Amino acid sequence: MRTGVLLSVLAGVALAAGAARAQCGQAFDFANFSSVTDLNLVSQALVVDDRLHLTQTGLGGEGAAWYAVSKATFDGGFRTSFRFAIQNGTADGFAFVIQDDANDTVGSGGSGLGYAGIPRSVAIEFDTYFFSDEFQGMHVSVQNDGPSGNSEADAFSLAHAFLLDSVTDGEFHDVKIEYTPGVLYVWLDGEPILFCPLDLSMLDGGSALFPDCAWVGFTAGAGGATADQVIESWSFTDWSDVVECVGPTSNGFNGPGFTPQTGDRVTFRSVVNGTGPLTYVWRKQDIDLNDDTRILGSRSEVMIIDPFIPADAGSYQFASGNACGGYGVGSIDVGIRCPGDLNDDGFVDDADFLLFLPSYDALLVPDADKRCDWNGDRVVDDADFLLFLPYYDQLICP
Repeated sequence: MRTGVLLSVLAGVALAAGAARAQCGQAFDFANFSSVTDLNLVSQALVVDDRLHLTQTGLGGEGAAWYAVSKATFDGGFRTSFRFAIQNGTADGFAFVIQDDANDTVGSGGSGLGYAGIPRSVAIEFDTYFFSDEFQGMHVSVQNDGPSGNSEADAFSLAHAFLLDSVTDGEFHDVKIEYTPGVLYVWLDGEPILFCPLDLSMLDGGSALFPDCAWVGFTAGAGGATADQVIESWSFTDWSDVVECVGPTSNGFNGPGFTPQTGDRVTFRSVVNGTGPLTYVWRKQDIDLNDDTRILGSRSEVMIIDPFIPADAGSYQFASGNACGGYGVGSIDVGIRCPGDLNDDGFVDDADFLLFLPSYDALLVPDADKRCDWNGDRVVDDADFLLFLPYYDQLICP
């Protein structure tokens, strides 16, 4: 299935990217850091046992590492992947940074995570140390203050999401960041965790923040509390090395593999091959889905619906495209277990109503049972009771 609008947008992206690629562009892959001749290591950053340490236990301050061969271009988007670990402490965090200042720059340490103060920069920060004036817990956030020096303050976050405590367990975790003009996704250990509406061509008062191209790299910071902020591997591409466009292909896509019940976390996955930039879209009943408070990844290879509610049951489709082609995959149907049957006896009757009442009294999920939250707003209230009534009147599960 070809989508004309999608392909025309991608063709425009490719032409714009081509103009920039005459001046700059990057595609590289560090399987490890046994050689860092292509990097500029700044301040505390150093290599130990073929791993890049941005900060070190026992030392406050900041560190940075920039790919110094040439700048990257961003008109057509980019994809970067890396493995990181936070070891021997939790403070303060690190960031993947795009900036048009210099390839030997570094910002302030501590909660500034090594990027604060760098002008014309966008930082995707992994903040692992909680301060009372920041978002209420460890988080990933996209930070930008236009052409001015960047800031870690919440007011300059374009989007954020909270991180699980496991990111500081000392083990290595996989991150993928993918940007196409208009949208940026951050993935952690194979699942999307952050969606950010983003257009780099609009961040300087409606103009491009990076008129030509910019440097890419990592920064980190520590203060009174410290940690080893370690990068084990790193790859990056702005697709400037593409010689011949290859249209997207895939082995298909899959849904949850089970019949979910109300309140479940449901994941849809597809793996797409082809030259970038690639776009993706998930659809329900052939209508494009969009990210919201329950849906994450509608423009990504993986989409999560959490919580899944009765209205989500139906037929799902997936499509992808790039400048030289597009494809769509057939439909898969995802049902839902009888929403009103809380005791799984095949009936929706007084016994289920009595199970519904405690959640109705508790109001918030949790402590209310997520199976009673039929509109997915994490509150069990009159709206859910009205959705429950048709099942209660129907008695027998369909």
